[in-house]
Amino acid sequence: MRSKVQTITPTKATEWLEANTTNRPVSRTVVRAFAEAMKRGEWIVTHQGIAFDVSGVLIDGQHRLAAVVDADIPVAMTVFTDVDDGTFDVLDTGKRRNAADVLAIEGEKSATMLAAMVRTVWLFDNRPDLNWSGGAAAVTNHQIVQTLEDHPKLRDFVAVGEQIAGATGMIKSAAGAASYLVEHTNRRADLDPWYEGIIDGAGLKKNDPRLLFRRVMFAMARKQAGQVMRRRDTREHVALYIKAFNAWAVGEELTQLRFTTRETMPPVTKMR
Repeated sequence: MRSKVQTITPTKATEWLEANTTNRPVSRTVVRAFAEAMKRGEWIVTHQGIAFDVSGVLIDGQHRLAAVVDADIPVAMTVFTDVDDGTFDVLDTGKRRNAADVLAIEGEKSATMLAAMVRTVWLFDNRPDLNWSGGAAAVTNHQIVQTLEDHPKLRDFVAVGEQIAGATGMIKSAAGAASYLVEHTNRRADLDPWYEGIIDGAGLKKNDPRLLFRRVMFAMARKQAGQVMRRRDTREHVALYIKAFNAWAVGEELTQLRFTTRETMPPVTKMR
């Protein structure tokens, strides 16, 4: 087996894909994610690349090649040739590293929770008005790491998210991410009354946004418990949190608090 780093052009990728006779069906979601990473300049050379067997048949790398074609830019990759025929049977049988794995390797605490919070912040910043679930909403490990570098104080909100979730039934990562987004916009404001209200709820008057937020979260948690097949929606929880905060921030009373998938994500209000 031989290997060499080569710059693969869209034309060359198309040519090599014609030698694809043994690979699994192409996942357009994977191809799209790879292509977007290439166009953003995030693609780097690793030991994972393109592989041909001793007969010149492509046995690994079809998604990477298809992504080069979609991105329509040349990309450097490691190319393996003369790979033993039996190698194909063990390709991609290992566990793929997810974002939590990457953060744990980097020494981050509460890596699973933190990764979910970082993903939520990335989606809020980059696709606030689109679906946050499914393959189309995939966030790459590189984007997770880069977002955490851009928002290092997210680490401080893991415990906040867990506390709010325990008090209201909100999704933990959504609670942590939403709290960070609120504080990121209001860095000098005193938000202790906001947190005290949504966590404790004592002494709140009727139509107080904090009280209504608690009631809505409790109701959603009870509904979830009775309908275990219904997936809880992070985007919905974040939007409800921000809507309630925005009303509280300007002293507005609320009689209802709801969010539909067709609505746009509300921006966080900056307190005066």
